[in-house]
Formats: sequence, C-alpha cells, structure tokens
Amino acid sequence: MNKNRGIYLVANLKSQVLCENLIYSIRKSGCELPIKLIHYGGRKINSDYIISQVELVDASDFSVDALAFIDKLQTVLNDCSRGYLYRFLAWFGDWDEFIYSDNDIVALMNWEKLFDYLPGYSLVHSDEEYLTEGIFNHHDPQFVKDFFGQDALSKSFTAGHYASLKDSKIIDDIRKAINWFEVHTNVPKKHDQALLHIASLIGNWNVLNLCKAPTNWLTTWASDYENSLDLIQAIQINKNEQKISHLHYSGRNPDGIRPIDDLLFSNLEHSQRLGKLVLVGLQKLTGLKYLNFQRKRVKRAINYLLS
Repeated sequence: MNKNRGIYLVANLKSQVLCENLIYSIRKSGCELPIKLIHYGGRKINSDYIISQVELVDASDFSVDALAFIDKLQTVLNDCSRGYLYRFLAWFGDWDEFIYSDNDIVALMNWEKLFDYLPGYSLVHSDEEYLTEGIFNHHDPQFVKDFFGQDALSKSFTAGHYASLKDSKIIDDIRKAINWFEVHTNVPKKHDQALLHIASLIGNWNVLNLCKAPTNWLTTWASDYENSLDLIQAIQINKNEQKISHLHYSGRNPDGIRPIDDLLFSNLEHSQRLGKLVLVGLQKLTGLKYLNFQRKRVKRAINYLLS
C-alpha cells in the first residue's frame, strides 16, 4: 500500500451514526487506506468501532499556516460553520494523495481504485453537479459564465467527495478564490463548494469527472434512485460499463424515511435497524419530524441574522 495515500473525514458525536456506517462501507469494500478523522467541534466521537478504524486528530494538530488559512476562509464563507471548513486541512496534511468524504456517504467500491485515475489531474470526482447550472453554488450563475467562460458551470463538482493531490498550487488558487469572493461578494454563495468551484476556474485545474464521457459512471446522488432495487438495476444495465463509486445523501438530513436510505443502516444488526426504523417512522407519522425541522430552520435563520 502506498503510505502517501489516505482518507480524510470530519465528524463529531452528532454525525457519529453516519460516520460509523461510512467507515463500515469503506472497509466492507476492501479498502484498507488509513483514515484520519478531524474533529469537527462540539462533543467528540466516542464510538469504539470508529476509534478502532481511524486516527483521531484535531485542527490544532495541523500547522500554523493551515489554521491561519482556515481563519481566512471563515471571513468569507459565512454560510459555513468552522467545522465544515476543516476539509480544506487535507491540503496541509501528511498524504501526497488523498480522498476527502462527507459523512452522509456510503462507499460502493474500493476507493483505492480512484487513485488509478488521479495521475495528470488535480482532482477526481464522480457526480452530476454540472447539470444544476450553478444554482446551488451561485446567486448569479450567469455572471460566473460571463467572467470565466460559457462552459464554467459545466465544471462544477460537489465538495462532499473527491480524490486530490496535496499541491501548493491548489492552496494558492483557493487563496485567489477567497479574494474573488471578497470582490464579487454578491455572486457566489458563501460555502465551501462554491469556493472550490471558483478556485478550480481561477487555477484552470485539470479535473476529471468520472460521470462524464468517456467513463460515464452512474450518478452518485442518492435522490436519483427510488430505492435499492433501482440502484442495483441501474448498475446491472451494462455491468461492463456502469460503475459507481459511492452514494451521497446530500441536500437533506438522511434519516431512513426513504427506501433508498436502507444503505445507511448497513452496519446495524437486525434489531438495531428495526429499532431505528420504528423511531423515524413514529417521528414522521406523528409530525414530530416536521416540527423539529421547522425549529432548526428558525434557529438557523436567527443565527444568520445575528451574525
């Protein structure tokens, strides 16, 4: 195994359930890459399984330059809490090549194979963010097209899963993107994904999207599949060509309500899975889930206004 490769995660006690299942799916796929889990903030991970599989680190374990970089990011990415920005610490870490993954993801293949595609590229990903026309990254997508070229939005990618190089140029380009955000403050949304998109355009990164031709891998967004059967059948349409690296439950809080959410319970024993389904089912049927969702929305709005 190449000792200069590994996986970075960011998590805390609140995201522990998803993180456990993510790590289980990574190991179940046969992937033996070392994993470093950066503490997001708040209450720390206490799962025996997670602790047995990862090296737990804090942001303070990174260099002074790295922490100063996060401080600067926080001045422009005010739609993100500081913990979300810790994904950027991967470019200051120990590994020359790395994979970053959000917690709301399930591995569907051995991620070590993703590094086979990395030579010649700054970043490798597999998603269909490029089809959204920039609506989740920018308040004014047309301005981005006018500024960077008509194909700028087709180069979008999610910030939730990618393989990349530890490259000082990438860090320099992200710094330039920060400056761009400060000048064009009303154009981009103030979150990590929009910043990475702008940095890739400024630096003219050579980025490989495995969901585009000629590889044509399957979409990795969980909401594109009705259920597990739909996913399996999509993979089987042409098993020699249809590949998929992971399933990403982004855009919502994955709780087990939808049929495709079954894969989020892969690490649970039968009784644990049944208990989880009973709990989320009662919350849904009684309306408690909706009320809790609205409470969180109001809380976020108040915090935003206060900030």
